[in-house]
Amino acid sequence: MTDTVRREGAITPGTYRIDAGRSTVRFTATHAFGLKPVDGTFAVRSGTVVVAAEPDRSTASVELDAASFTTDDPRRDRDVRGRRFLAAQTYPEIGFRSSGITRTAQGVRLDGVLSVRDGSAPMSLTIAEVTPTVDGYRFRATATVDRVAAGVRAGRGIIGRQVAVVVDCCVTHA
Repeated sequence: MTDTVRREGAITPGTYRIDAGRSTVRFTATHAFGLKPVDGTFAVRSGTVVVAAEPDRSTASVELDAASFTTDDPRRDRDVRGRRFLAAQTYPEIGFRSSGITRTAQGVRLDGVLSVRDGSAPMSLTIAEVTPTVDGYRFRATATVDRVAAGVRAGRGIIGRQVAVVVDCCVTHA
């Protein structure tokens, strides 16, 4: 995380709370046959980012609201929140817990585990941008999620397996 920020100023080590009101997760899923992409969002419930003095020891965790799944089609949204896909009433949170940070040619990669429904799968976020704000920092990261590996197995003939994700996250001092 720190290498990206040093271009604009070092991140101060410490514990930061994710500002749910200023953070969002956007996604793009495609039809299994490559037809019209579907764009949507999830609301962030809560989370924490710990920036360690030794950047490789930094951690992040976040909880998304599964019931906040929103696209441009209310009927699809109800279906996806329902039992076949996210089962949001039974599993109200989608979680991510980091397990390590790696410096790559593209920047910094945050590895971790994504938990959806009753399953979990490895997930890597590439931190694309970190900028200071008045009260903390704004992180922008991208990832590709294998929805089947993460536990969302329904819709095989309808929805592509890979989902592109963009995380826009503001953190403030805890």
